[in-house]
Amino acid sequence: MDILNKIVRLSDEGERHTIEIRRKIHRNPELAFHETETCRLVRSELDRMGISWKASPVETGTIAEIDSGKPGKLLLLRADMDALPIQEQTVLPYASENPNVMHACGHDAHTANLLAVGKILNEMKEDWRGRVKLVFQPAEERGGGGREMIKNGLFDEIPDACIAMHTDVNPQGVITIGKGSVTAFSDGCEIVIHGRSTHSSKPETGVDAVQIAAAVITALYQITAKNVSPLASSTLNVGMISGGLGRNIVADKVTMQVMTRNDTKESRRAMFDSIERIASGIASAMGGTAEITFREGYSSVYNDEALSDFVADVIQENAKQLYEGIGEIPKDFLRTGNRFQLGAEDFGFYAQKAPSCFIRVATGAYAPAHNEKFQIDEAYIKLFTRIMSLLAIRYLQ
Repeated sequence: MDILNKIVRLSDEGERHTIEIRRKIHRNPELAFHETETCRLVRSELDRMGISWKASPVETGTIAEIDSGKPGKLLLLRADMDALPIQEQTVLPYASENPNVMHACGHDAHTANLLAVGKILNEMKEDWRGRVKLVFQPAEERGGGGREMIKNGLFDEIPDACIAMHTDVNPQGVITIGKGSVTAFSDGCEIVIHGRSTHSSKPETGVDAVQIAAAVITALYQITAKNVSPLASSTLNVGMISGGLGRNIVADKVTMQVMTRNDTKESRRAMFDSIERIASGIASAMGGTAEITFREGYSSVYNDEALSDFVADVIQENAKQLYEGIGEIPKDFLRTGNRFQLGAEDFGFYAQKAPSCFIRVATGAYAPAHNEKFQIDEAYIKLFTRIMSLLAIRYLQ
């Protein structure tokens, strides 16, 4: 209880500065791998707090570390920094000043929060053992920044656990901690159908790539019903198709862009195998060929069951103080169990490597994420700070 009292006091003392940092980032949003000013601000704040950091090999990423000076575990805490290509339509006094770029997903709050957590953990080193790694990650949106940081050495030393928090669009203060898969494997696939061009007056001398593509698309949409386990959660979407030279010419080439989402590695593999077999088989049977390229996207965020239980227990046991001075504790404030969504999150790259927990904290249902009117209730950033600080110290004790 003394530890939580100290965390509450420090979060109260630092709240105004945390909100100021969040507003600075919100006013100057930057797209994936271009978070130059955000990165500079993060490093300046770390220097001010006396926390050592190093530049990530991935441009604009920053990795800070706090060492308690006592042997123990290594805990990784992650915040994403990038914004979205959206023109902000709020009337906030700190609205985006960069045309067609907006923090419409809460990453500005994530970054400000992790700085606040770092300050608290640095000031409370006598209360925990081991080390904490603070990861300020670029390019969560459409960039796979987590994957790139891991490829470039972030996990050369595997952490004992990883924790990330994300704003949620729900009534303020509702906390969601799923178990098992909480987001999907999200992957792309390009299918190029090759036929043989001819004039439409002599169709028998050609191979119609458009006709083949039509047959392939019809068959692809049967995969989730017949080729993937009915117990799995999977989707397939043919989102783009292009080809042909003119209405009087039998097309020799059609390109299709396909998106798949799956909850498990097994359903993902079944989806890939089915796409390849169906597209190649139909194209061959109709006299053409299919060139198939898979582009693995984001991995599923898998919440380790034991770590998720620990997180939920700590929050449940300390709810009264965690919400103190912020707002009423919502009815059914803690949502656990199966919370799988078919959305994607690149924290999945961390979760596939080390025990992880992805926590959603609701900051208001003003507008959906990735919407030009998205905003958050800033009072709940302090709830982020208290939860993450308490979880870190309790885990490292």
